Amino acid sequence: MNEKNKRWTMLALFLGLLEILFIDAMSSIVGPGIVAELGSTDLYAFMYTLTFLCNTLALPITSMLGNKSGWKYIIVAGVLVYGVSSLLAGLAGSMMFHVVMRGVQGIGKGCILGNVLAFFGESLDEQGRAKAMGFYGTLTGVVFVVAPLAGGAIGDLLGWRLTFYLSVPLTAVVLAVLLLKMPNLRPKDPAGGLDWAGTLLLSVLTIAIVMFFSWGGQTYSWVSVQVLGSLAVFLVSLVLFVRHINRCEHPVLSPALFRNREFVLVILGVVLIGPTLYAVGSYLPMLCQALAGMNATMSGAITALKSVVQLALGYAVGAFIGKTGRSKLVLVTTSVVYAASNFLMGLTRSPADMVWLILGVLLSGLGTTTYSMVYTLHAQNELPESLVGEGTSAIQFLQSMSGTIGLSIAGMVLNTSFARGLTGVVPEGLDAFLSAEELNGYMGTTLLTDPTAVEKAMAGLSEQGQTLFTQFVENLRSAYAGAMFNTFCVLGVLAAITLVFSLMARSSRQAAKN
Repeated sequence: MNEKNKRWTMLALFLGLLEILFIDAMSSIVGPGIVAELGSTDLYAFMYTLTFLCNTLALPITSMLGNKSGWKYIIVAGVLVYGVSSLLAGLAGSMMFHVVMRGVQGIGKGCILGNVLAFFGESLDEQGRAKAMGFYGTLTGVVFVVAPLAGGAIGDLLGWRLTFYLSVPLTAVVLAVLLLKMPNLRPKDPAGGLDWAGTLLLSVLTIAIVMFFSWGGQTYSWVSVQVLGSLAVFLVSLVLFVRHINRCEHPVLSPALFRNREFVLVILGVVLIGPTLYAVGSYLPMLCQALAGMNATMSGAITALKSVVQLALGYAVGAFIGKTGRSKLVLVTTSVVYAASNFLMGLTRSPADMVWLILGVLLSGLGTTTYSMVYTLHAQNELPESLVGEGTSAIQFLQSMSGTIGLSIAGMVLNTSFARGLTGVVPEGLDAFLSAEELNGYMGTTLLTDPTAVEKAMAGLSEQGQTLFTQFVENLRSAYAGAMFNTFCVLGVLAAITLVFSLMARSSRQAAKN
């Protein structure tokens, strides 16, 4: 690859990364607006669960394909899939179709992310890789500050659909440059064995447990054939997976990793904090807009505040760990901070609780900063050198998988709690002004996130009817606040449990010397 083609290729790859990062960050802010227009509040949680699930499953499979056949056409396919699905998600006329397209987006994202990073590692020298990863880190930080603000402003001024349409011109530019300028390089030393069977089993058990929590108590009864069947598939797949990796020469997850005590403690922490990492990003916009009374722009500003904390403290935390080696102290701090942030955000019930919300967001930003560094670093320091690379990949994959599963659990808690809370929200006498069908249509979050919907619903009511309808809206808010409180309490308890494992972790060798 000549220097000119390399520059064009790098530009296109970074534009592709910018596209998936920016569109994803914007679309999370306008989530409440999507539900307000398309309805089906019960699918709000599943929208994110399906996106992360498809991304989690696509990442290892497409990475293995890229390592075997070359990265160019896997990345091109990913960009095309992501762009087309973004366009269709913006055109969606129903919530179910939109949710499915968000899942397809996740597949496209999985194709792009793993193969772009692999391309950097294989096609650049050591200095080039350092520059590329440094720029990627900077790009991620800037996007997570700017995109929520942009998404909120676009959602308020021009509508949520435009946040998805912006993917179209980026897709066209990236595809053109990649097809014309990027060579189809292959790994110099391709992996000898690709564990397709292990990957398939891991995919099946992940899908099964996610559907168990997504269906249970919501779409189907907990004792239904569908729910119990998904649990059975999970258990059987888990047994077969464990058996497989203990017999496979190159397993997708090496059993040798789990013989290291410190690695096991790290994984336990990652698995329990992963749900918070995913759920906060997904539910914070709804918390801001449905309960704290913010518009999408202000919601974007609150989300950006979390990223600002990460950018501001990232270097300081890294320098502290590097200088003192006190990774155990940072592990303990992460557990405490994440637990506290979840409980504080769960206290949000109305605009009057803004202080708790902002404090919770600030602590969540601190927790994410320490978490993103210390867990992987502690494992790398404690594993034998021969297992460091494998262990790092395993941590990233298990974080993604546990986050996806945890998001389905959080969605189950949110939806079932909200459904229970809806049983007594209709004030006595309101049925004299609105039919049962009309009232049923309001049993979601639309009235909490769209002030114009409230005005429209009250326009034809008498003074008494408007008073009762106002009480109805407040009852809805109270029911949803209770459901959010339960959800964040579950996340807080999971994070608090990690404190036990953090205290069990060994102090690093460098800290012991100091």
